[in-house]
Formats: sequence, C-alpha cells, structure tokens
Amino acid sequence: MACDDEIIRLVTQLPLFLPVYALILFRVAGLMMTAPLFGSSVIAVRIRVAIAVVLSMALFPVVAPTAPAHLGLGDAVVGVVGEMMIGLIMGLALNVILVGPDLGGMISGQQAGLGLGQSFNPMTNSNSSVFGQAYFMVFQTVFLLAGGHRALMGALLDTFEVIPLGSFRAGPTVTELIVSLLTSAFILGLRMAAPVLIALFAATLTLGVLAKTMPQLNILSVGFAIRVMLALGVASLTFPAAYDVFIEALSDSIVSMRDAFGLGPTVF
Repeated sequence: MACDDEIIRLVTQLPLFLPVYALILFRVAGLMMTAPLFGSSVIAVRIRVAIAVVLSMALFPVVAPTAPAHLGLGDAVVGVVGEMMIGLIMGLALNVILVGPDLGGMISGQQAGLGLGQSFNPMTNSNSSVFGQAYFMVFQTVFLLAGGHRALMGALLDTFEVIPLGSFRAGPTVTELIVSLLTSAFILGLRMAAPVLIALFAATLTLGVLAKTMPQLNILSVGFAIRVMLALGVASLTFPAAYDVFIEALSDSIVSMRDAFGLGPTVF
C-alpha cells in the first residue's frame, strides 16, 4: 500500500515524475537504437519511439520506488547520458554477434564468385552480398526463435535492480566486453564459413588438376557454375551444425554482457 502511495505521489507531482521517467526512457531508448531487430532501420523511428515510451511507462511503477530520493531535473539531465549508454551497450553486445553470420556468408559468397552481386541490406543499413544477407536473415530468425530478444529485455530489467538510476559510469569492463564480442563475432563468421571454404578449396585443387590434364576444358566457365552449386549445397547441408555454433556464441555473449554489468547468471 505504501508503494502504491509513493507511485501516485510521483505521478501527480510532475517535478518528481519527470526525472525518474526520463532516466527510464533513455535507458530503454538506448536499447531500441542498437538492439537486434528493434534497432533496424526497417522499423520506422516513430514506432521505435512509441515502443520505448510504452515500455518506460510500464516500467515506471516498478522502478520508481527504488529511485534515489530528491532526484531533480538537473540530476536527470546529467544522468541521461549514462542511462542511454547502458541500453546502447546492451543492444550493441548482441547485435555484434549477428555480424558473425553476415561475415561468414559474405566470405563464402566471395569465394564462390558471388561477391559481385552486392545489394543493400536494410536490416544493417549497409551493402552486403546475397549470401551474407541469406545467412543474416536465417540467423536473425534463429535469434528470435531461441528467445534472444527475451533474454535481452530480461537483462535490461535486471539492470534497474543492480544499477540505480543516474549512477552508471562506464569502466574498463565495458571496453573489454565490446572487444571480446567483436573477437567472438569474427571467430563465429570464420566457423560458419569454414565448411564452404574447405569445399571450395578442394574444388579449386581438383579444377587445377583438370586444367593441366585437359587443356581444352574451359575451366573459367565450368568452374564458376561448379563453385556456386558447391557453395550452395555445402551451406545448406551445414546449416544444422551452424545453428548449434550460433546458439553457443549467442549464449556466451549474453553471459558476458550480464557479467559486464554485474547482473549475475541467467538460464538461456
């Protein structure tokens, strides 16, 4: 009952309501800017703003009783930078992992001879190969089906218990988190591209031997079709194994992100 009275007091008194709500809003808005799917340019800005506003309103009754006493507008103006950094770093941490499949598909496509077919990927707001976009879309779907978005939102909710409003200060752990996740994303991309690269390497050796033994065979025209079909075939056959590799990397990234913010372990 006392908790309800405190919430009503904060809402009815605008100078007390605005600082707390602004800090919650900026923490959620930072996540909406960089999180997988939520931060995509495919989703209109007004929709992302509306989601952030609604989520902040839903979180306000839970977070308001734990907010620092005598929090003023001046404190809120200073604290919004740190609050936004929390959301930005958390969203970026998981978004970086999705770069791994895109990188793996891009490397595979280039080696297969499909690198010339570049197109614009609206999900990442950048140019990417068709192979890379296929990998990215498949594993973004895997991210959603595996509950990565729920784990991300759960971690954001936990930050309100561990990191009081307006108290966040970026430290070396944040830098170490970003560096480790970038390394993990690069390794993930290589692991996903490895089966295709090995198959293409074997095909290149075979075609080289054929070119020496059968000079009349046009290796350029024949080899291009073989490499494309081989890359597509191997990629489709290795997707189940790539699924396990991606889930392992995603789980590790969530654990690393939670450890960096001191949120403790979670089941994923």
